[in-house]
Amino acid sequence: MGLTIDLVDDDEAVRDSLRALLESYGYNVRDYASAVLYLQRGTDPPGDCMIVDHHMPEMTGLELLESLRSHGGHIPAIMLTGRYDPSLDPRIAQAQVVALLHKPVDDEQLFQAIERACDKNGRTA
Repeated sequence: MGLTIDLVDDDEAVRDSLRALLESYGYNVRDYASAVLYLQRGTDPPGDCMIVDHHMPEMTGLELLESLRSHGGHIPAIMLTGRYDPSLDPRIAQAQVVALLHKPVDDEQLFQAIERACDKNGRTA
């Protein structure tokens, strides 16, 4: 059974593209169109790692991670951004983001980040 990646991004094209890529490498992917929808996932346990876009309406990816961390959630996370803001670096570190990747995402960098994230979770990518 492959590892499960929770993908949170408001851009449907990005979700579809990343889902296809990740599934082609054997990952199970659950995707969510917003941070709010991710939080409303009910009793589904978190995946082995999360890929989350930072810039989303309603709640940013960083706000989602801060909320999860404040409630004891420890899912390793990779953050994607199209607009990097260095002033967020302290909050990104505090939220224990494994990697911050810039869109468009380089496949090799993404898979290296997934490997690191899954290793943090005691799983092998």
